[in-house]
Amino acid sequence: MDKAVQDFLRNVANTVIKLEILSYLHDHPFALDNAAGVAGWINRARAEVARDLEELARAGVVACDGEEPEAVYSFSPDISVRETVNQVVEAYRLTREAVYGLVLEQQRQQQELRRQYQRLLVVERGRTETILNSLEEAVVVTDREDRLLLANEPFLSLFCSAGEFRPGSALAETVDDAGVAAAVRDCPENGELEGDFRYGDRFYRIRKNPVTGPDGKLIADQDGKPVGTVTVLRDVTRDREIERMREDFLSMLTHDLKNPLGIIFGSSTLVLDGKIGILNEKQNKMLKNVIKSCGQMETLIDDFLSLSRLEAGQLQLRKDPVVLDSLLEGMLALFEQQIEAAGLTWSFNPGAAGVAVAADRVQLERVIANLVGNSIKYNREGGSIAVATAVEADCVRVEVADTGRGIPAEELPYVFERYRRSASVESMRGSGLGLAVAWSFITAMGGSIQAESEVGKGSRFSVRLPLSPAAGE
Repeated sequence: MDKAVQDFLRNVANTVIKLEILSYLHDHPFALDNAAGVAGWINRARAEVARDLEELARAGVVACDGEEPEAVYSFSPDISVRETVNQVVEAYRLTREAVYGLVLEQQRQQQELRRQYQRLLVVERGRTETILNSLEEAVVVTDREDRLLLANEPFLSLFCSAGEFRPGSALAETVDDAGVAAAVRDCPENGELEGDFRYGDRFYRIRKNPVTGPDGKLIADQDGKPVGTVTVLRDVTRDREIERMREDFLSMLTHDLKNPLGIIFGSSTLVLDGKIGILNEKQNKMLKNVIKSCGQMETLIDDFLSLSRLEAGQLQLRKDPVVLDSLLEGMLALFEQQIEAAGLTWSFNPGAAGVAVAADRVQLERVIANLVGNSIKYNREGGSIAVATAVEADCVRVEVADTGRGIPAEELPYVFERYRRSASVESMRGSGLGLAVAWSFITAMGGSIQAESEVGKGSRFSVRLPLSPAAGE
């Protein structure tokens, strides 16, 4: 750029308004206008235009006739600066056109982006509505003032007789029953409404969560509060009916099966003891089988009842301090005769003397009895059983190991599933519930149980229970 032009821009035309004034007067060399008129033509404030006109007049670029506010200006640069003014005006026009071109292009791009964004919003809204309408659950999205933002078809058809979604309308004005709006409002965020909500002859479980973005983060307003919440109303009428049927079934098991079973067991025992008459060898053997089968049936019923009650929350487990070594010594003494009758040897290595765990003693004895019983039942002739305890960081570990048939590696992950029995012991009687019961009780006590096994070498079951805060038994 020419030095004269640079000096002129630095010392004279040093504001955008001056450049605009020069451009306007250059295009209208015979115009005579006051500051207000020029300000109107270039769309600038009069005070700023008047100030810059005075400075241009002092620099000899424009002619001034009169004094403000009546002064009139015209384009009359001195001969010495005329060419410089022409160059400056030309450069300014080129620059302005280039800038205007860039601005127009930016505006065009913004408009296109805005159109794309609107298309995306329409697509995403349609996709969201399609997903919501495909759900069986009724879903409604509301803002902080309980105004409707979105609702799916099941919600509208179930709770709105008009069946029409009106964004921005109050939820209480949209639903047919004020109880529905109250239930949605009263449901705590990130939680469920206490108790099932009844509407007509149906029952609904209501859960509410704040609206989150695609990244899972909360969408909040300037106060950090969620802009809206998603409420799901799930029909649990069938679940309640199934629960009632389950309770009826448990009642049937308790009364209609256990009571007759007790009579069969008691009567068979009396006959076997010779209270009614002397039995021959064949009759004696058959009655022993009846009594044994009654015991197996009672165990199966007890296991099933325990699992069902535990899952339904009807079986409350205690967490009393229990010294494991003492409990195991007593239980192994009870099994000693059965172990010897099976031709097995056994050992107990107490490694947690005087240490108590937090457990329900009755159910823990049941779990240990199941594990020891299995180690006897599925062992090989001349095999052994090893029971040991050890104190770990925050728990006590109990191990029951045997030298029995073992469990195939592909079946090992499923040993604690109910009714699941290894193919290697299918020929032997069993309900498939014992280990499921053991897993349920141990986990309910805050502990864990795991199995290790190798076919032909035996199995090891490890139970871990948390230490009791109380001291000793």
